[in-house]
Formats: sequence, C-alpha cells, structure tokens
Amino acid sequence: MIYIKVLHIISGNDNGGGAVHVLNICRCPSFENKICCIGEGELYSKALAMGIITVKYSLKELIFNKLVEYVKKENIDILNFHGPKATFIHYFTKFRLKKPCVVTVHSDYRYDFLNNKIKHLFYTPISKISLNSFDYYACVSQYIKDLLESKEFYGDKIVVNNGIDIKNIKITKSRNEIRKEIGLSENNFTFVMVARMHPIKNHEKLLKTFKRLSNEFDNVKLLLVGDGELENQLKNQVNKTKLNDNVIFLGYRSNSLDYINASDVSLLISLNEGGAPPLVILESGIVKKPVICSKVGDMGRIISDKNGFLINPYSEDSLYEKMKLSYLMKNKLNLLGENLYNDVVKKFSLETFWNRYYCFYERILNTN
Repeated sequence: MIYIKVLHIISGNDNGGGAVHVLNICRCPSFENKICCIGEGELYSKALAMGIITVKYSLKELIFNKLVEYVKKENIDILNFHGPKATFIHYFTKFRLKKPCVVTVHSDYRYDFLNNKIKHLFYTPISKISLNSFDYYACVSQYIKDLLESKEFYGDKIVVNNGIDIKNIKITKSRNEIRKEIGLSENNFTFVMVARMHPIKNHEKLLKTFKRLSNEFDNVKLLLVGDGELENQLKNQVNKTKLNDNVIFLGYRSNSLDYINASDVSLLISLNEGGAPPLVILESGIVKKPVICSKVGDMGRIISDKNGFLINPYSEDSLYEKMKLSYLMKNKLNLLGENLYNDVVKKFSLETFWNRYYCFYERILNTN
C-alpha cells in the first residue's frame, strides 16, 4: 500500500450529495485528504468542524495561481475535482498543475443548469468542454460511465457508487418527537421527499399527483424537506389547489434523516439521477423506509418490488398508482424497508466506497 496525498476541489457552499460524497472520502484512513473550497459556505464550515484540513480561495484566485501554489507547497499527489466550477478551474490550470487530475462526475452534465434557460444554453457547453479536459473519471453510477463513453469522453473511467457510514448514523429526534413537532397524528400516512426545489426533482408533478391522492384519502400528508428557486412557486401551487392542510414545507434541514424516519414512505421522483444510489435512498434504507423512486439512471438496478416502488417520472398516473399502492399495503411496508436496509448494508458500505477510490488513485500513480 502506497501513501497518497489527495486534494479535493469543490464549491464551498455545496450542501447536496456531492458535499456528502467528498466529506465521506476525506474520512478514509487509507490516504491523506485535504479540501480546497471555491469560496465559503456550508461544506467549508462542515469540513473545518470535522477537522479536515481545508482552505478556501475565490474562483479567480484558483485559476490564476493559488491552486498551483498550494499543490506545490503541500506536495499533493493527486487532485480530485468535484462539480462544474471545479472542472472549469481544471480547464485553465491543467498544464500548470503537472499532477494527475481526477474528476468525480456526480450528475448528468446535460441537466445541471436546467433551472435557468439562459444558463442552460450558455453553461452546458462550457461544462462539457471542461469535463473533456480530464484523463481520469470517477463516475458515481454505471449510467454516468455509459453516458460519458457514448459522448466520447476518452479518459480512464471507474464506477464509484455512493456509500454511507452505517455505524455512525444518528437519529437526533425520535419519530414521535418529529411528528408531534410538525403536527402529525399517528393516523396520518406520511410521504416525505428530501430534495432541493429544482425542476429536475419534479415537485410540480408530485403536488398534482398528491392532490388526487388526498381527494381519495383524507389522512395522507406530504413533507417537503429542502429549499431552492422553485419554493415560492410550489407554495403558490399548494395554495391554489387547497393543499395547505396536507403539505408541509420544512425548508432545508441538516437532520433530514429524522424526517425520513418519521414518515412512512420516502419519495425520489427526479427526471434524472446521476449518482447511485442517491443519498436519500441510502438514508431511507438505513431507517428502513421503502422508497417510491423514478426508474432513471441506475435506479432500476437498486430498487425493485422487494424494497420499494419504481415509477415513470413523466407519468402522473404511474406515480399516483404507486403512492396509492403503498398506502393500501401499509401493513407490508416494514418488510420492504427491511429489505432496502439489508441491500444498503451489503452493497453500499463506506469501506467499499473508500476501497474503490484508493485502488483508482493507486492505479493512476503507478501509471504516471
């Protein structure tokens, strides 16, 4: 086993699955990790709180000289870039860094800027060019690996599925505490979706479908955990459809796991999912909650009728049928949740995750 020093470059304000992915890598005891944040924010603060050696610079500083200087000063062996801003930096610094550079591809680059038409038209081609500047790709799903190969990204690629720290998962508030706090009775059958409020996450279709379900069953509730640019639009939709008593907007919560645990069924109905499994699927499994999930990306390989429900995210009827089915088979949901838990423990441990990265880094250094 060789000693490896890795520097991760990522936006300091990342608070999604990419941030969790990086923080999990940095806990690996097999190689030394440092983080270079593009600006400050939640990830930057969390990394410092965890005791990870972390620095921050502006995008401009990193492009011009700070990244090259830091790599030389700390004698970094490999740089690992995460997210569109980081890949943009790599495009301008690649030949000055003179070190092997890996990009972890967390999502389908074609959908990263879907929330804004102008950004989508302008930044998507730039993102593709920046991604194409790498020689090594860590793909968070087989779907992403296949996509890159189909789009003629020619570098060396591996699949590194997301992992979860099973031993240190903590419920900070019990199911009963959370339900009491937000006004749920034991009679309420509760769905939860933990996702940023972005077009790709499909909240609008969820609310339309949930309206149909609530017309049929008066004890259903929907928890929406997350924030984003669509929040006001979605709240207006709830007001217009008179769902205020059934839909609860909780905003961003650092303890989202508690809200999954307090619910009966977890939802992830995105139009696209690059990572496999998404963090919310892993967390749902850990607290033994079945999921209703879009059949996109690698989800068809992870979710089945033994641990959840697969839907067509473009079909309101498909979603409605599975939400209704989950309600009607409420007495059997514990078995589905137990099966998902067993799948997560068996296939997506943090140790497996760490080993995939270490072997890839080692192979790259031996090649170079």
